[in-house]
Amino acid sequence: MRKLYAFISLLLAATSGAGGFTASAVVDSEGYPILYIRGDQTGNAWAVNEDYLLTRTGSTYSIHLDALNGGFKIGDDKWTPEYDFGAPVAKPDTYTVSASETITSLRGGGNLIADNLTDVTISFDFVEGAESMPVTITVSGVKPPVSGLSGTLPVLYINVYTDDTHTAFNNEIISKDLAHKDYFSYAEYWLDLNGCSWMEAEGAESIGSKDEPLPLEIKARGNWTRIGFSKKPFKLKLGTKQSLLGMTKSKHFAILAHADDTWGYLRNFIGFNLGKRIELPWTPAQQPVEVVINGDYRGLYFLTESIRIGDDRIMITELDDNVSDPALVSGGYLVELDNYDGDNQIRMEEKVAHGVIIPYVDELRITWDTPEEYSELQKRFITDQFSAMNDAVGAVDDALWSYMDLDDAARYYIVEEIISHTESYHGSTYLFRDRGEGQKWHFSPLWDCGNAFSGPTDDYFYQHGMYGNTWIPSMRQSSKFNDKVYSTWLWFMQNQYPGLIDDIDSYVEHISAAAKADRNRWYNQPIPDGGQEVADNSDMASKRNQAVRHLEAKIEWLRQQWGDFNTDSHPEPSRDDTPAAPLPEYISSTDDIMAEDAASDTPAVYYNLQGIRVDSLTPGQTYIRVCGSHTTKIFVNP
Repeated sequence: MRKLYAFISLLLAATSGAGGFTASAVVDSEGYPILYIRGDQTGNAWAVNEDYLLTRTGSTYSIHLDALNGGFKIGDDKWTPEYDFGAPVAKPDTYTVSASETITSLRGGGNLIADNLTDVTISFDFVEGAESMPVTITVSGVKPPVSGLSGTLPVLYINVYTDDTHTAFNNEIISKDLAHKDYFSYAEYWLDLNGCSWMEAEGAESIGSKDEPLPLEIKARGNWTRIGFSKKPFKLKLGTKQSLLGMTKSKHFAILAHADDTWGYLRNFIGFNLGKRIELPWTPAQQPVEVVINGDYRGLYFLTESIRIGDDRIMITELDDNVSDPALVSGGYLVELDNYDGDNQIRMEEKVAHGVIIPYVDELRITWDTPEEYSELQKRFITDQFSAMNDAVGAVDDALWSYMDLDDAARYYIVEEIISHTESYHGSTYLFRDRGEGQKWHFSPLWDCGNAFSGPTDDYFYQHGMYGNTWIPSMRQSSKFNDKVYSTWLWFMQNQYPGLIDDIDSYVEHISAAAKADRNRWYNQPIPDGGQEVADNSDMASKRNQAVRHLEAKIEWLRQQWGDFNTDSHPEPSRDDTPAAPLPEYISSTDDIMAEDAASDTPAVYYNLQGIRVDSLTPGQTYIRVCGSHTTKIFVNP
């Protein structure tokens, strides 16, 4: 509406010469030029941005900004020479503003440079035809300690050194060409909450300090996101377990760059939010932070819980590498359905149900995550398990639900379909299985929703994926699976989904200033050979609207396919009670374990899941077995 009004004013000015201004300039109803702050923060080529529109009272123009950093000038939407006011020096020289002051701005002057200003007010009295005018810049905020910081989020400081003396930085860590995944071990960190009140209200605290940093190992992570962008994602291994920004206490975290996320960093946020709302077994938490490495501002990152067994994350029995004990090899396992060939994986032909037509069929790659090394017996067990599931998928046989948890399979699929994630079921798709008789494979946790919203809003995503989308098109041929999807959908949309848009709005508000600072940091910077620029998310309001429109359209289409959740009452469906497939004969039973205990010099001690020691074991129950320094979870066969 403002632009239409300005256009009408322009026509009036062009025909009547209102105010005596240049006819080509956009003016308001009183003939005054419509002026903006234009600069590094306002978009490509110092674009006109409505967030930087100056307001006018009489002849006085003013604007308040939470932050201003980099080059800027005062101008109209056409860079009309009469309204182009800059630094009190001739072009191409510049003038830096680092504190409150009043400058004599020259028409056609050089660029003004804001040195990380926060809480900024700019005001001036406009005089028609003036060659210069006093411009008052009031800076009420505190200058950030590192150039580029928005100052609106916690700051994670990381220093990486060449050796254990910590005297010289190793700047390979911030090279655009860093491609390897080796750890940098001579490193330290501290996390400054930076007065972030909303995180403080959630219980977050600062960790360490510049004077007392904490030990750290850091390495690059990811595949294309690691080699294709100057802004790299990293894996962190802390010296001791910490609860960072209120997340689960662990040594293991990631800082994700989301350099390829053109949806306002909303892909993972929305996917993870839905995973928690639909109550998948475990979904990682994340918090936005600004990152400084070796004194260099690296932009907006997302501190994220790494996928781990234990540490209040995936709560299953942890299995050691290269285990050949038949009593132990049934679990726990964490595997990934992968899209890259690797040495640490089992591959087999993906079975596709009769009549299913999808754009691309790929191999089924089962990459082992935890444990990291398999014995031959472990390989045999995983091969047998996934062969059975693969056969059942291809045959549309309900025997699948003897191996795979039906409820978590349905819940996982609903999330991936809502966000139209065309890469799901092909890469970064995890399943886990705990140890013992009676256990099944669970789809979880969600991870890397990097291709969310890439599918259509009026069709199923797997009809449009280029990656194979292992299994899910065939699983959709199962009436038992579909019935579970439909009933879970109705319950979820009626009871759990409401509130998501409010969460999105809060998130956008929290990170908007840092998203602009990130754009300032990475705009027009060198990129790796064959790589691409870091995504521009400086306009978070439009990114939010884009994502919400997609969600609303997809949900409306799914409502027509899966049922109207706005009618009747839809309680949570009861869990599937299909019995688990028996373990193969080469896996020992609990009775075998107890026989080994009897022959051992170190007798085993058993506890129930409440931690109370028991003298006898009840069939059909799970216990904690402690034998010397070795602790395992066991299930007693009925």
